[in-house]
Amino acid sequence: MTRVVLPAYAKVNLFLDVLGKFPDGYHELVTLFERVDLADELTLEIIPGGGIELVCDHPGVPLDDSNLVVQAARSYREVSGWSDGLKITLKKRIPIAAGLGGGSSDAATTLRGLQILSGGSLPHGRLVDIARKLGADVAFFLSQVPWALGTDRGDRIQPLLMQARLWHLLVYPEFPIPTRNVYQALNVPVRQAGPSTTRAGLTDQSPHVKLLLDALRNDQQVLKIRDFLFNALEPTVEALYPALRNVKDTIQLKAGIPRPLVSGSGSTVMALCISREESERAAVLLRRAAPDWQVFVVSTRC
Repeated sequence: MTRVVLPAYAKVNLFLDVLGKFPDGYHELVTLFERVDLADELTLEIIPGGGIELVCDHPGVPLDDSNLVVQAARSYREVSGWSDGLKITLKKRIPIAAGLGGGSSDAATTLRGLQILSGGSLPHGRLVDIARKLGADVAFFLSQVPWALGTDRGDRIQPLLMQARLWHLLVYPEFPIPTRNVYQALNVPVRQAGPSTTRAGLTDQSPHVKLLLDALRNDQQVLKIRDFLFNALEPTVEALYPALRNVKDTIQLKAGIPRPLVSGSGSTVMALCISREESERAAVLLRRAAPDWQVFVVSTRC
């Protein structure tokens, strides 16, 4: 096989708690990932020579070594010894720096594509090591599961066996938010070596994530699930980018969807809907109220 075409799905975080900061500057997290069916598309093709070429249809995507896709390809080649030339064509559909994990998903999909093209030259554990070094979300996307709990830096992934399928309205207000800006602005204590000194044990760290998981596993009632949605980054994001408050207010006032939540580090705001019909109706209303925003209707990618 010399060519492979793969989707790279987005994610939302239904729960994200920041427990503290490690001495190396990374943050200790507990987060609930949900994979959704908004997706980029990557085509990986073996070409003559030994170089890596990235092509993308979005002018805002860097094509050099600063792109996680290129970093993923280089890391894979270094670890595996695979030396063929590679052309990667990226069709970008997930907004950039939007809290939806698009770049991380593209990187994870690149690793998967290289495994296919090389005949599986790396064991899964080595792929996970590469993914974790590239970024916390990359490890989640590499797991290829619809639901997972992320701990440590968010990169220790525990897949969750759940049948829940949710519908969301995603609203991207056409401005990116670099993740680094948000985490640099957080005021959280540096944790000491050993178990977390802020809150000990997952039950004590994040009681609401257990309630959220129970609601997803057992009730699957949107009204109950909404009560447990949480993002510890949201106050910081809104302080840095006050325009997001207007996005949330508009979703509630114009579309009638309560408790919208910033996804990850933003700038996308997600609103959990009762059904596909409600999400599509809300999307029509929002596109009329704010035609400059990108509005997506998505569901869990099972």
